[in-house]
Amino acid sequence: MEKMAITSRRYRGDSLSSILAFVVFCWLLCAAKVQSAQKETSDAPPSNEIKHSPAQPRSEEPVSITARLIFPAKSAVLEYQIVEPGRYVALKDAEYTSRWVSIPMTKSAAGTTASYIAEVPGSIQTHRRLVRYRIKATNSEDGLVSLPAADDPEPNFAYFVYDGIPTWKAAIQPRSNDPKKGEVVEFGTNVMAQVQSYFLIGKAKEIENATWYERSSDKEYKYTGTFIADGKVYDHVRFRARGGVWRHAMGKNMWKVEFNKSHSFQARDDYGRKYKTKWSKLNLRACIQQADYDRRGEQGMYEAVGFRLFNLAGVDAPRTHWISWRIIDEATENPPNQYHGDFWGLYLAIENEDRHFLTEHGLPDGNLYKMMFGQGELSNQGANQVTNKSDLQQFTMGWNRKQSEGWWRTNVDLPRYYSYRAIVEAIHHYDISGGKNYDFYLNPKTSQWNVIPWDIDLTWGDHMYGGGQEPFMHPVLSKPIFRVEYQNRLREIRDLLFNSDETDRLINECAAIISKPKHLPSIVDADRAKWDYHPIMVSRYVMREKAGQGLFYQAAPSGDFAGMVLQMKQYVRERAEYIDNSLLSDRSIPQTPVITFIGKAGYAANDLSFKSSAFSGSGQFAAMKWRLGEIDLQKNFTKKPAEPGHYEITSVWESPESAEFKEQITVPANAVRPGHAYRARVRIKDNTGRWSHWSAPVQFVASAGPQ
Repeated sequence: MEKMAITSRRYRGDSLSSILAFVVFCWLLCAAKVQSAQKETSDAPPSNEIKHSPAQPRSEEPVSITARLIFPAKSAVLEYQIVEPGRYVALKDAEYTSRWVSIPMTKSAAGTTASYIAEVPGSIQTHRRLVRYRIKATNSEDGLVSLPAADDPEPNFAYFVYDGIPTWKAAIQPRSNDPKKGEVVEFGTNVMAQVQSYFLIGKAKEIENATWYERSSDKEYKYTGTFIADGKVYDHVRFRARGGVWRHAMGKNMWKVEFNKSHSFQARDDYGRKYKTKWSKLNLRACIQQADYDRRGEQGMYEAVGFRLFNLAGVDAPRTHWISWRIIDEATENPPNQYHGDFWGLYLAIENEDRHFLTEHGLPDGNLYKMMFGQGELSNQGANQVTNKSDLQQFTMGWNRKQSEGWWRTNVDLPRYYSYRAIVEAIHHYDISGGKNYDFYLNPKTSQWNVIPWDIDLTWGDHMYGGGQEPFMHPVLSKPIFRVEYQNRLREIRDLLFNSDETDRLINECAAIISKPKHLPSIVDADRAKWDYHPIMVSRYVMREKAGQGLFYQAAPSGDFAGMVLQMKQYVRERAEYIDNSLLSDRSIPQTPVITFIGKAGYAANDLSFKSSAFSGSGQFAAMKWRLGEIDLQKNFTKKPAEPGHYEITSVWESPESAEFKEQITVPANAVRPGHAYRARVRIKDNTGRWSHWSAPVQFVASAGPQ
């Protein structure tokens, strides 16, 4: 028998539609309890398993469905339901109950564990068709067992028939007098599939109401649909427009999808790697800037790069990845009108800040509050933590400038706060002054509060909204000792991360995911063709000052995405100069030491020895520290990198902080890998607590050395 495909679902139980003998009922309940719990554990009892193969069939391809049942079944029937593109059937619709076709299943094994098999004919499989199915089995007591259970939030299985992403034809501005804007470009499948595709199947009226016509700011998920990613179907999900005051402002609006309990979404990053933790909610940023800030066309780079900077600096921040959003709500996939059809453009998926977020980032299960105008909304209820917000209330009532140094060190993770504040300044994330766009998290192990960043789209420009004040800024940084510590960290981030070397490389790495070199067509160009002159952008369903047509790439003299990337790099230089002159103006720090390589030529892994120049400064020597960070030599990309790059701020080795001046150091041989590039540095602290800059690096490629 052919090995079944990836798609499967396991159960803890089944719904009985008739009264069984007490013993049989208890046996079924314990041995086969359906998804209502469906929490996968390594010591889970044997369970029913349903599979279909292939996982995502193509047109005319037969689909084999196998039910491996752990209870004694006398017979089984497969029921399937066809959902045509443009004719969506929701769970609440009468059609959902009535439109099922039955196929008898054949038993392929005897004994306690039995497998039943049926085949859905190839004629049923057509491009873009959703096929739902369920199984009804008769047990030994003539009771009917439903798989999945009727009370499961997804009371059916499903597969999505798809023949692959097609080409797409569009112009920047159809029928324009400008030949360049009016030229119809064919975007090949290599472009349209440049990033991973997410599908949403729903009713056209509900799709359009959610994103355009029903201007609501509440959090109700009014509509349901079917979500597909990686070929896996998540049926009967809930969706709505996402955002606050600007939810319906830009025309190309944001989306939020909520998955059913026990059916969380397994997302992948830009490099195809599965996240460690599944998602219960999907946030989609529309990758389109508010028109009045003159930055349209950055295509989500501000948040993608910004959140990466936070994470690299040691501040837990959302993971992000780009997706192509395809909505199936009409019969034709690519109609002549480019503003219709499945392709909705480029979007940025942003990790939700909730229990899954804490698990993904290795943080203990603590109370997590989404802050909005100074008020906290509980996003995660930590185990054995207060439920009445008294922890947050006590904390917020306590912070002020009069609190002692000890109070702040006890209640706030200050090192993480310094890193948070450093990146806030680096990318000008100033839209936090209204008490919003961040979360407060109480770590139950340390009893310390942390700030987690959120909503960082209005960044990378000094003209972006906000004053940059947040609750810790003045009470903490007004204290001289904390200001010195903060400047030490900010100076370190400038040396190792936020500079035109490392940050430029990060910008290039992210840009390569969504663009192509030498002005070749890419997914960002397809997105522009979809939205730059979309009719909705000048309709009564948008805010004219936030939407508007023909506004892509206004900030770029070159008038293209490459120019927007260049704008970000230029901002790094400008902002770095501001930080150095305005925020790091302390002239009392020790002089920057000089590091010298003193090992044998070749940089063998077992002979990495370095020497530091002597201490020099207005204070007295107090400590010194050495470090080694891996880097990537490649700065530009002709295609998307296979994996995230290595950045110097992530150390591969650090010496302990030494209170004794040690002129020389030898790095352990196991700290490096031959063929990889590294930078070695040293810095020195004086008796006032001020650290010098990290030395200019010794950069090298490690070798294996003599064998």
